[in-house]
Amino acid sequence: MTRFVRHAWFGLAMVCLSGTACQLKRPDTIPARMLEPQLLEPQPAAPAAAGATLAGAMPVRLLDTQARAHIGRRLLHQQASGELTEDPVWRWSAAPDRYLDTAIRLELESSSRLRLVDTAGSPAIAATLLTWCLEPGENPRLMGAVQFVITGKDGVVHSHVVQGSERVSGGLPGDLAAVAGRLLRRLAQEGLMRAT
Repeated sequence: MTRFVRHAWFGLAMVCLSGTACQLKRPDTIPARMLEPQLLEPQPAAPAAAGATLAGAMPVRLLDTQARAHIGRRLLHQQASGELTEDPVWRWSAAPDRYLDTAIRLELESSSRLRLVDTAGSPAIAATLLTWCLEPGENPRLMGAVQFVITGKDGVVHSHVVQGSERVSGGLPGDLAAVAGRLLRRLAQEGLMRAT
């Protein structure tokens, strides 16, 4: 019996020692921080003018808003060689093409020349976010390019690319959220103006 108790104590001691000896140190990771572009709401139109502008507005359908495969939630940096690298810390809270979709819808709601409809006979607009990254340099800039594809009532397809950039002040995140919101709204506005 004493031999059994001795082996039990020895076994228990080995289990405790091996449990503390086998603990692995957790790797040092930097927690991801989220960014979300500040898309400002459009200024409300005057009630009297709203009915008059919608009557003459061209109806359009928004088909799809997407991004190239490499544009995801990670914040991309463009190196001097042109290669894109992911930021180890900062991420977009959603994929940038979702923000572009929101910016296009906000511009359509505030437009007096275009009216968003969901009818098959209307001209259709599709947008693809081609570029969305930070350019390197002494004064980093957020660069974006969007391809708009407009299909008319007659089936004729027109395509054009709108591009722009905005200066980011300070280190990350700096004013990146405000800059991203302004750039998305400007790209959406220019693309929709060409659609008309």
